[in-house]
Amino acid sequence: MRGGCFVLRNHFPLVPLCIVKFLSALAALLPLSAAVVAAPGPFVVRGYLPATQAHKAYLNYHHGATYVVDSAVVIKGHFQFKGVVADPQQASLLLPPPGTPYTHMLAEDVATIYLEKGAITVTGPGQPMQAVATGTPLNHEHTVLTAQTAPLQAQLAALYAARRRQPAADTALARQTDAQEARLNQQLQGVYAAYLRAHPANPYSLYALAEYEAYQPDVAASAALFQALALSVRTSPQGQLMQQQLARLQRTALGAQAPDFGLPDPSGKLVKLSDLRGQYVLVDFWASWCKPCRAENPTVAKAYATYQHQNFTVISISLDNQSARAAWLKAIQDDGLTWTQVSDLHGFNTEVAQQYAISAIPQNFLLDPQGRIVAKNLRGDALSQKLAQVLSAN
Repeated sequence: MRGGCFVLRNHFPLVPLCIVKFLSALAALLPLSAAVVAAPGPFVVRGYLPATQAHKAYLNYHHGATYVVDSAVVIKGHFQFKGVVADPQQASLLLPPPGTPYTHMLAEDVATIYLEKGAITVTGPGQPMQAVATGTPLNHEHTVLTAQTAPLQAQLAALYAARRRQPAADTALARQTDAQEARLNQQLQGVYAAYLRAHPANPYSLYALAEYEAYQPDVAASAALFQALALSVRTSPQGQLMQQQLARLQRTALGAQAPDFGLPDPSGKLVKLSDLRGQYVLVDFWASWCKPCRAENPTVAKAYATYQHQNFTVISISLDNQSARAAWLKAIQDDGLTWTQVSDLHGFNTEVAQQYAISAIPQNFLLDPQGRIVAKNLRGDALSQKLAQVLSAN
């Protein structure tokens, strides 16, 4: 699933960021085990990004049980961070352009780096997302794999930009674009899979597997690659987290019984998913602040208008926070969302997001009348095409 919004999960606070590329939440959940990689200790991050317009840089990571959001002044593209990590870990370096809220940035304003003992240098001639971190083992492996995927990622970025310019009514062009995206995603899967098979004992492979999982809807394929990793990697704390993530994804695999939930609608009335049993149901995750979600809403509205009298309905779960209640209600009105809307306004911390392993939006799950998952992440024409297929068979 691409073109969505995600959160950086670091145990505690969740920072939502609108992006154009999905990043698996697992990759930022916990640091790697010190028993698997180099000993923890002090780090320094020195950055030089001459093209950035940011006045401040932010570094998100955790030190033990403490979630850290450090900041540094950017002077003519230069900035520096110092700190100590209890264990090596993935971190996010954020450089918001002037006027852009820290909590809502595009992917190009965020760089992924790995904090571990030593001196780390972050450089790049363009946007932060294209920056390269060097100086330590995990950053080296990340740079190697990123170089291999860069041509495909560039093609995807160009495809997303073209999609945003496409007329909504041009369904033939939309189908062509979706097919191109599927081909590129499949090629990316191949690159990640090849890396994993070639580096079964490298601790970085768990992060590579998290990226592979983001492009692979079949959890069984991810589980097979995980089992092929070295025992030392699989039994590390990060490896155990991957096992838990794969188990969660298995609960929402195709053919699985969708987890039941109950959430209040805007009036406070509790709505249960099981109350909708007997119909085809689209379980749709979104938020008012998520631009790709808002762009997808007309597609869902069209499908609902077409098929609502043919044993089909929608339940949309907003991952807005309590402070965004007014924005949620306004988005429902502005986008003409006439079907069931629910939320406890706990954002990505809501229990249902955990049940469905949601780390990026928009996402959706199509359930059959028995509550089994028959399709996932139906975007654009794919939603109407799938509905036409399953409803015509009944």
